[in-house]
Amino acid sequence: MKPFSVVSSAILFLVAFHATGSAQQPARRPNIILIYADDISARELPLYESSVWSKPTKGDTSDVKFRAKTPAIEQMAREGCWIKTAWASVVCSPSRAMMMTGRYAHLHKWWNNKDKGRWINPDNGKPQTWPLYESSPLQIGHVAQQAGYATYWSGKTQMAGDLQRFGFDQGCFTPGQLSDTDNPYTDFKMIQKKVDGQRQVFSCDTGERLDTYQQHGWYWMPHVRLMNHGGKKFQWWPNSPESEKSYGLATWGPDVELDFVFDFMDQQAANEKPFFVYHTTHLGHDGFDFLHPDSKSSWPGTPILSWDGSSYKRTEPHVTGDKGVYDDHGTITEPGIHKHIEYLDYQVWQYRNKLEELGIADDTVIIFCADNGTSGYGKNSPDRQKGVHVPMVIYAPGMTKQGRQDVLVNMSDLLPTIADLSGFKVPSDYEVNGQNLVPFLYGEQTEHRDWIYAYSFEKQLIRGDLVMKDGREKWWDVSETPDDLISYRQIKDWSSVSAAHRAERDLLLAQLPQFDLHATQHDAPGVDLPPTKRRQGNAKSGKTKKSGATASKKVLFADDFDSRTEVGEGYSLGRFSEGAFEIVDGVLVTKQVSDKHGSVIRKGLKFKNVDVEFDVRFSGGKSFNFVFDDAREQSVHAGHICRVSMSPKWINVRDDKTGVMKNEIRAKRKSADLSATEKAELEKLIASKQSSGKLKLKANEWHRVRLLLNGSKLEAFIDGQSVASLDSPGIGHATKTKLGMTINGGTIDFDNLKIYSVAN
Repeated sequence: MKPFSVVSSAILFLVAFHATGSAQQPARRPNIILIYADDISARELPLYESSVWSKPTKGDTSDVKFRAKTPAIEQMAREGCWIKTAWASVVCSPSRAMMMTGRYAHLHKWWNNKDKGRWINPDNGKPQTWPLYESSPLQIGHVAQQAGYATYWSGKTQMAGDLQRFGFDQGCFTPGQLSDTDNPYTDFKMIQKKVDGQRQVFSCDTGERLDTYQQHGWYWMPHVRLMNHGGKKFQWWPNSPESEKSYGLATWGPDVELDFVFDFMDQQAANEKPFFVYHTTHLGHDGFDFLHPDSKSSWPGTPILSWDGSSYKRTEPHVTGDKGVYDDHGTITEPGIHKHIEYLDYQVWQYRNKLEELGIADDTVIIFCADNGTSGYGKNSPDRQKGVHVPMVIYAPGMTKQGRQDVLVNMSDLLPTIADLSGFKVPSDYEVNGQNLVPFLYGEQTEHRDWIYAYSFEKQLIRGDLVMKDGREKWWDVSETPDDLISYRQIKDWSSVSAAHRAERDLLLAQLPQFDLHATQHDAPGVDLPPTKRRQGNAKSGKTKKSGATASKKVLFADDFDSRTEVGEGYSLGRFSEGAFEIVDGVLVTKQVSDKHGSVIRKGLKFKNVDVEFDVRFSGGKSFNFVFDDAREQSVHAGHICRVSMSPKWINVRDDKTGVMKNEIRAKRKSADLSATEKAELEKLIASKQSSGKLKLKANEWHRVRLLLNGSKLEAFIDGQSVASLDSPGIGHATKTKLGMTINGGTIDFDNLKIYSVAN
């Protein structure tokens, strides 16, 4: 790429200024390219000068060997501008909804990936996710299309409903939907099968069961589905003898996406028609590494790149092998998010070269940003701005702003900005929450907006220039930026901060009620549906059924597993449990890792009576035990007092102290001297110390579990319904000192753990 000089941009601005007599807008309708990266925090780009970034296995590092190099993005940021504080939402779907619609969740109803508003689909009469084009019929694609632009969508979708209705003339999707398993060109995909009544994920490449979420390959040998190409609404690519010949193990999904974008740009430039490209790359998102199935990293390696100070060179990948055993012959990088960011930088360089080649570089706006924080650091986190602080770089010829801009920008601002750039007038009666960036970018304004906002379930996050309220209801002084971009000083005493801080707090608080509709207007207007099971028992949504714990109870311990990747202090692990427990995107992911014993995790806590609540999702695991112990009790094995055991098909409540774990009974069961009558009596006694119930839990669905231990009674509830209970003297043991879980089989996920004291 030839260097784009700041001088030439300045000259362009002067010409635009004198031609129009004002610097409030571009002189002509520009082409618009929006590059929307996936799961990348601002801290990952050197531009933001964070002292900490993410390592290939997730978690924090300051090791420079894992620091991305981004010369092309940095050049674009110098010649254009970069936004110090840009906010998205905490996770992809609601963030994309905010950006595409220019609205917050109180209007579009996509509160979280796991919590989307519903409507009654008139085509089938069933309650389904409310599509964005129904809640918000003017989106970025629509406004550009209606302004006379040719529109193209490339990359990730994950949008409920009909992809033809988002305002895009054509598309190249990688992949389209998870249900698209009929792609005949690649085995890099996963399917679900029932094994012993449970749904489990299997690789179509190897046939082996995988401990991961179901996904199709979007990196190597990707799934590619075209929209409105060659007269067909949808078709798989490769779609010609030439493309079939070139497609294979070394085909890299991000290259395919950009190739189709460039073909589209060629056509529009030839027709002298303005265009809008919405490039939702997967780069940054974790993905199963089909070429290296045993990789410990969440980010597969990319084609090798080299930068000589002015241009990139790319090594053509060469991959051989089959069925999980592959050789990349040294043509693929090591894994890590830093390599994904470097490939994004390469693609930014490619875009700018392409614009120069077509002679339209001076007529094109490029916006680079991301949908939420990095997986393992910020994604799904309501902690401070970990989940919402994303990079934003804008290059707009003729703009008055260059370099760092210390202003506040929301993803919702992109819709009114694109509308203004394209010449589309949003109707005055159509509510948009975003604010147009054009007056700031092209004018003399030094500020853009007073506050920015985000959401997740019922949680609301908001910040100004001085203070920030996160999703955990904590306030932070953000008047100074810490080296790691996150270690702000918490405000616990408002008298310790300035009057300006307090005034801004009051301003922010005044904004929240208008958006706080999760509990009262969760679904489409006029739709009266009962809460989903996830919402009923979701501690994150603040909603529980009557059998759930109430706010008046004293919380002994709570963990939503947000804002970290490791279990951390406060828990202890049993033998044979190394690597069995990790936190992924705010969820405790567990599995059995040894054939000798189930994986064990414990929490020390003193109590007599207790009320425990948590969410559980069976993702291949067989069963788990939730055990109540007294480590000091010598009359029973391992201090076990009582327990609840659970699988998707059954649940069992057991008195261990006077039942099977009592030392005397354990000894008798092992004895070879018992008569048949004595054995029968012993088994009858053991049976009297437990109670069971049948369940029909679907795999990969969340359920809310409540275990109420009060006196000598232990009762289990699932999704608000009592499913098993036992009243037995051992349960009433006066003191308990710890809680534990034993995981049997494959993966079982847990979330939103709360432990309450219970008055007898």
